[in-house]
Amino acid sequence: MRQNVSVSHPAVKPDRVRPHDAIDLAHNWFVAGRRIDAQQLARELGIGRATLYRWWGSREIIHGEVIWRIIADGIAQVESRGRGSGEARFLGNFRRLANAVRTNVAIAAFVSDDPEYALRILTTRDSVVQGRLIEWTENWLKRIPGIAERDDVHDLAYAIYRVSEAFIWSDMITGEPPQAETATAMVELLLAGARHTAGGAAT
Repeated sequence: MRQNVSVSHPAVKPDRVRPHDAIDLAHNWFVAGRRIDAQQLARELGIGRATLYRWWGSREIIHGEVIWRIIADGIAQVESRGRGSGEARFLGNFRRLANAVRTNVAIAAFVSDDPEYALRILTTRDSVVQGRLIEWTENWLKRIPGIAERDDVHDLAYAIYRVSEAFIWSDMITGEPPQAETATAMVELLLAGARHTAGGAAT
């Protein structure tokens, strides 16, 4: 169960609070194991809950932004350590990122506490996490010879994410342990198939 840990936040005058301040504070709570409650978040920031929802829409979106910040930090780290280029580098980055996300203490606690809610944040079509990871994947595909020439790169990026998430989050979906290595192997198979049919339009 996630702990209700008190996390201090620099005092911000209500008339100076900005949308990113809400995500900063929510992120601090999340990594400390504290539940993100919209009413408490608004109260500590000195704003109304209506203002918080006007900025971010819902608690789910706030959670998505917080988790995306963790994933984005992971992307920066794995890409700074990556070597080589093209497909090999993408696969290496993908594998390291999958492992980093699944071993992140705060994300693991969040997933364990409420798997059904966590799946909505991490894998649904409206999730900021899913959309941005698909975009990250698509940007990489556009740099891989034999793949970049395809006219369905976005669809391929979407397929890669949906297939891989079934293995990365398998503990929540099927009860099996997370399988980052298997997810990476499936991505490699998808890329091999895409190269084989490079130049053809998606049907």
